[in-house]
Amino acid sequence: MTKLLTFLAWLAVLIMWGCAATVYVSAATYGKYIAVVGLGFPFCVAAVLAVGAVCLLLKPRLVWIPVVGLVGCFGSVRDYFPVNLSSPPPKGTLKVMSYNTLALGNMRMSDDSVNYEVVRYIIDQRPDIVCLQEVSFRNDEDRGRMTRSMRRYGYHFETIWVGENQLGVMARMPIADKRVVCHSKGNGFAAFSLVPRRGDTITVVCAHLESMHLSGEERSEYHELVKSPTKADKVHGKLTLVRKIATGGYERALQADTLAQFIDRHKGRKLIVMGDFNDTPISYAHHQVCSRLTDCFRATGNGIGRSFNRDAIYVRIDNIFCSSHFKPYAMRIDTSVSWSDHYPMVGYLKELGSK
Repeated sequence: MTKLLTFLAWLAVLIMWGCAATVYVSAATYGKYIAVVGLGFPFCVAAVLAVGAVCLLLKPRLVWIPVVGLVGCFGSVRDYFPVNLSSPPPKGTLKVMSYNTLALGNMRMSDDSVNYEVVRYIIDQRPDIVCLQEVSFRNDEDRGRMTRSMRRYGYHFETIWVGENQLGVMARMPIADKRVVCHSKGNGFAAFSLVPRRGDTITVVCAHLESMHLSGEERSEYHELVKSPTKADKVHGKLTLVRKIATGGYERALQADTLAQFIDRHKGRKLIVMGDFNDTPISYAHHQVCSRLTDCFRATGNGIGRSFNRDAIYVRIDNIFCSSHFKPYAMRIDTSVSWSDHYPMVGYLKELGSK
């Protein structure tokens, strides 16, 4: 019994460590299927905890193995499931939001002059800077009407095409410049230069990294595949599913490298990166950014922070990062709105040195 439990404990720990280590491995360099491995991290943590419970009941002196495993993986666990004390924002903070709007809530209309429910919600929240992904309008006239409505509420608004998709920024300060930095067929990221009344220009990166392009049925299959790898032979179309996930991971790795290079070139400048990363906190794409900037949700949020709200996929794939010029407060996922297949991430940034 002792030998068997020791073997199972170390096996669970080593697999968990292996999943966590994939954040350092680029699918673009070492093979696209490496991107699939990290998806099993939360289930590996659950397995280690389960083995720990068994050890505690049957062989308490073996509990040190899962404990060491979890301690050695503490940073990754915190990436996935942060726990922080309450951090109410002080005066003088910027309220920021990132929201994949799913074509402005599939162009769901409101009953007032704002036109779209999604934009009505955003204006009611009164953020200072908003990054929007998957922005669509019914026509140019509607876009013009929307822009004029936003101006009445004190917002500057700019969009830019990234492949076949539009990214947008709403801000309570002028937007002096916008440019595409990286794009594939329909994903990538763009940089917007915001000019505050005081201080240096703030560069805001709105990102929408490569999707897995899974249908609703495939997302359900993906959940079953990751949750119960031993039942993989019962998952219909699993090879196509894994291939799609791996291909998406490969493209995101390339985009993440470009984003990392952009951040490095702008080192020392005020920088905020927001958007839909289409990947979990245990991923190469996430690590490339959080190793250079502060992950605001990790620093001040709590829990998994599920931001994709469809099917049984329970994960945070939307992020807000900031340079060392800012201190984040009270990051959260607003689950009160369901216009899109994503929930918005909302929080506050205090510029260090400002009163």
